[in-house]
Amino acid sequence: MLQKSVPFKSIYMKINADDIKKIDVPTLPEGFIYRFYQEGDQENWAKLETLVAEFDEIEAARARFESEFLPSGDRYQALDTLFTIENDALSQRQVFIEAPNGEVVATATAWMANKFGEYQPILHWVSVHPEYQGLQLGKSVVAKAMTLFNELEPGKDVMLHTQTWSYPAIVLYHKLGFYLCKTETLRKDDNDFNNGLEEVLKTVIKEPVFSKLMEEAR
Repeated sequence: MLQKSVPFKSIYMKINADDIKKIDVPTLPEGFIYRFYQEGDQENWAKLETLVAEFDEIEAARARFESEFLPSGDRYQALDTLFTIENDALSQRQVFIEAPNGEVVATATAWMANKFGEYQPILHWVSVHPEYQGLQLGKSVVAKAMTLFNELEPGKDVMLHTQTWSYPAIVLYHKLGFYLCKTETLRKDDNDFNNGLEEVLKTVIKEPVFSKLMEEAR
């Protein structure tokens, strides 16, 4: 769940291609499985993102999925004018974790972004069902998605965008090899590293992790 009681700051993180190779995919708890996008997962994604408070209404989540990931969507089309996107991109790039009862409980996508006219691989839309917290599913689904870049985007660094509302995820990303970006961004003027980020993070991330996170920022 997003921790919206924390002051909001926009954050970018990055991991070097060589460090992606070091990521291992964890074994899931018994009965849980990794799988890729399949027909109908648009609804599963929308439900999950609404549960974690990324959207107030499921209709908004559905609309964002279509815009972001489906060929009919404007964000997808904007990307496709710059980079060739495979018709079955989601079936290769969007990861889900399914619980023993068949419910989709986590997701992450090895996606792409327009970085001021250049291609940039990104880790996108990471979420875990609130009722399944504590099972390391966030770490697992992120690791699974990250290892896809070794095949899809070999030799390329990967970025992600997050916020202080997701501060536990920042710690997870850092453990996997991501570092805070001081100035790098995907959109103009939305990196808050030099806009009070340190003051917010030191109130929610414990030592020694906080100091290491700030020391390794680039």
